[in-house]
Amino acid sequence: MPNMHRHSEKYDIQPEGQRTTLSERFAGYYGNLRSLLLGSNLTGRRPTFHEDSFAEEASLTSFRKDKEKDEGQLKPRTVDLSRTVNRSAHHTNNYEIPNLVLRRGQAFEMVITFERAFNVKEDSIILKFVTGSRPLQSKGSVVSVRKLEDALPGDWSYEISSVMERSVTLKVTSAANAIVGRYEMFIDSIHQPIEGEAEKHRYKHPDDIYLVFNPWNEGDEVYMENSTERDEHVLRETGRIWLGTVGKFCVRPWNFGQFDDVCLFAAMALLEKSELGDQARNNPVQVVRAICRVINSTERDSGVLCGNWSGKYDDGVAPYAWNGSSAILEEFLKKRKGVKYGQCWTFAAVATTLLRALGIPTRCVTCFRSSHDSDFSNPINAHWSADNRPRKNMDDAVWDYHVWGESWLKRPDLPLGYDGWQAFDPTPQECNEGVFTCGPASVKAVRKGELYYGFHSKFLFSEAHGERVHWLVDADGNMTAFRVEKRVVGRQISTKAAGTISRLDITDLYKPPEGSQEEADILKSAARLCFRAMPRQIVNGTEDMEFTFQGEGHKSGDINVTLKMKNDSGEARTVDVYLCFISAYNTGVPASDLKDHSECQVIDPHAECDVKMSLKCADYINNKDTDSHVNVYVIATARETHQRFATRDTMWIEKPHLEVKTEGRTSLSQPFQVVLKVVNTLGVPLTNGVFNVEGPGIQRVMGIKLKKPIGPGEECRETVTLKARRSGRQEIVANYYCRQICDVASAAELDITDDSKDSKN
Repeated sequence: MPNMHRHSEKYDIQPEGQRTTLSERFAGYYGNLRSLLLGSNLTGRRPTFHEDSFAEEASLTSFRKDKEKDEGQLKPRTVDLSRTVNRSAHHTNNYEIPNLVLRRGQAFEMVITFERAFNVKEDSIILKFVTGSRPLQSKGSVVSVRKLEDALPGDWSYEISSVMERSVTLKVTSAANAIVGRYEMFIDSIHQPIEGEAEKHRYKHPDDIYLVFNPWNEGDEVYMENSTERDEHVLRETGRIWLGTVGKFCVRPWNFGQFDDVCLFAAMALLEKSELGDQARNNPVQVVRAICRVINSTERDSGVLCGNWSGKYDDGVAPYAWNGSSAILEEFLKKRKGVKYGQCWTFAAVATTLLRALGIPTRCVTCFRSSHDSDFSNPINAHWSADNRPRKNMDDAVWDYHVWGESWLKRPDLPLGYDGWQAFDPTPQECNEGVFTCGPASVKAVRKGELYYGFHSKFLFSEAHGERVHWLVDADGNMTAFRVEKRVVGRQISTKAAGTISRLDITDLYKPPEGSQEEADILKSAARLCFRAMPRQIVNGTEDMEFTFQGEGHKSGDINVTLKMKNDSGEARTVDVYLCFISAYNTGVPASDLKDHSECQVIDPHAECDVKMSLKCADYINNKDTDSHVNVYVIATARETHQRFATRDTMWIEKPHLEVKTEGRTSLSQPFQVVLKVVNTLGVPLTNGVFNVEGPGIQRVMGIKLKKPIGPGEECRETVTLKARRSGRQEIVANYYCRQICDVASAAELDITDDSKDSKN
């Protein structure tokens, strides 16, 4: 349980009896989020109303307050929500906000102390929980909670656990399908004497209560039985996101920080921004979809993050500079506009944070070589001129990697068998139904190729399936398909394994085994459902050459590639070969030419020949954007037979290692130090270096600029002093970037003890 005094200064919390609620203080600080995010002029668009229509007692019930009868009235003096006990039982003790945070469908206790003794025979209690911008009992946003024996199965209810003179202990259980959100609580106490009129009193509790989804409850649609998976995807505040390319992984530790105070506030505010109706907020499918569509900020729709893949980020924070979601959400709420900048992994990570804060099990998933097929109908196309040169401006983009999210949900809106992981993609790629959103789509449906099930399963299927078709373009613009590369996209689909920091390959959740009959059947079905058409490939009569391409990036930053050619015929072959290096973004979009090489080789019958090209680190590293990579294009043509071979690949160099060292153990009352160390393994100096460091419930430090470059083979150390806000075992997440490279990141664990608890013990 967070200490109240640590939040009183931040939110200016006043003593009991004269304080406003924490949410009112928050709204006062950040302004009216609803009107700022939606716009104030709603006339004609929807019914207008006062935001807090239940501030007036008469809007709840019609009973009157009669001061002359106060002696008979049953008035609460204090209400103890047993925050520490209840939050621990509900697995919500890590939320930094001091309010009571509950998981729906699970009982909690509260103690009401009245101004007089409670008479079981003549006194009764009705609890009312109120949520939403326009609470109505008909909409389920006003809940009247009665005794268990008077409630219907599955409804909210309470039991009187004990009565001790003036104190009454209640055990309250919310519905497993209750609306998720911020609740006000009213206590209606009724004194009904044997003779005479009933005397009533209403008490409004000053603190709001937050109700979130409950993966521990079988009646909740987000129930997750496996405790290891549940702890990972609901409670764990840090994780790993895989970037890079096929076979050359780059892992980014990430601070999801879903229990940081800003995150739950942001989740509630963004549900408002999404305009998801109060009643629909009990449905995790709709909540995931709503959060997904408010993550990205575009010209037509203002969301949390502005996407930028250009390599130019001078007017904001570069996507690779972020270490966690909390900083992004905090800036969004303060500035009330899209934060600059993000890319696919930051979009997915922020969505994961918000959904975990709401109690929905969620994880980030990386698909290496992800295609971008807006109409789901075509393969990926690459184009070459007749003189063996790439026509890069015509090519379809294949992202080196693409990160989306998955949430664990039941799908009562689909036939049986489609529960479990549901994929969603908040990265703004294609506009669906007027907004940039995608999902949640059943991963099982995507794997089976049953693409008639929503939401946007066709788009997700196309991101993980596809062939690359190579086209020859003549001088008149006519095109002929000469080669098809099978199974180019959807490689090594990855996520963090629960309970470890290892990569878990989940490709089999999205795709059947390669070459199997199941794969053939699914692709055939999907082609029909997506109207996918494969072009007709022109094959020359003689294809007697074998081509094999190999490429490797070294720690020094140097890159070597080799095209191996073997002549299986009884005649010599004259082969024209062209290779080129270009810098490109992880979206596959080319940036600038770096180096090319062409040669002609005569290969004797049954002989072999290699064509090699190398690229020195010093020759390219300062001629590209920090977050661009090196792509290689290869084409070879046999003059005698017109047989052609073509391919393209991405070269990721092996980045230096960032070492993060902590003291191993510290306390809340003491600052602690983190030592950051990086050794330059590249063959060039690293200039304009920057460190960023943070952790869940830990002070954030961004933009630690290094005073001098790090030369080849040199080591750089930086010591950072931090302070923790919460106890427990936490991970410190840090990253390093400079003019030449980015995505150098690492993490270290730290045990944080609470001195105040130790002294009490």
